[in-house]
Amino acid sequence: MASMTMLAVTVTCVFSCVIGGIESTRKVNQEFNVTAGNTTTDVIDEERSIAHGNAGRCDILYGGKCFTLIISRASMSLGEAEVVCKGAKGKLANIYGEEHFNMLRALIRARTDIGKGGNSAWFGMTIDESTRRVKLSNGEWATYTRWEKNRPLTPPRPYIGFFVHSDNLNQDYQGYRDRWASETQHGVVCESKVPWEQ
Repeated sequence: MASMTMLAVTVTCVFSCVIGGIESTRKVNQEFNVTAGNTTTDVIDEERSIAHGNAGRCDILYGGKCFTLIISRASMSLGEAEVVCKGAKGKLANIYGEEHFNMLRALIRARTDIGKGGNSAWFGMTIDESTRRVKLSNGEWATYTRWEKNRPLTPPRPYIGFFVHSDNLNQDYQGYRDRWASETQHGVVCESKVPWEQ
C-alpha cells in the first residue's frame, strides 16, 4: 500500500513539474532562438518535453551549487540543452572534481531506464584544441577529467558530453566524450544557485 501511495505522489509531482518546466522553458525559448543547421528548432515540441519532471529540483548539492539532470524523450543538441537549462534558471554544468564526477555518474545511471544500455548528458565544459585539456565554463582548467576510451578524437571536437553505462561493468567506455554542438545527447545536467539562496 505504501508503494502505491508513493507511486501516486510521484506521478502527481512528475505531471506538475513537467508542466511548470515546459512553461518556464517556453518563456526562455521566446527570448533565445535555437538553431540546428539552417532551421530554428522548437525545443518545446512534444518529444522534447521534459520527461522526468525534475526541472527546478536539486538532484545533487555540491560546492554550494544545485545540479539537476534533465532527460528528454528525444535526444537534444547542445543549443537545445542550453535553452532547457536557462528555462530551469541555470546553465550547463561543470564537473568540479573526482568526487563530483562519481556523484553525477551515479545520478545519470540511476535515471537510465531498465533495458537501455546507457545514458548521455551535455555539460558546459569545452576542450582546448591545442592542449586537449578541458576548460570549465568560467575559463579555468578542469581539475579532473575522465575520458571514455579512445577519446578525445583527433582533432578533438569542442564540447563535452558524458556517457554512462547502465550496468557500470565496462569502465573503459564511460566518461567524457568530445562532441559537436549539432550531435545529440539524451539529456543535460544544469547547474544553478541553490533554490533557497536565490
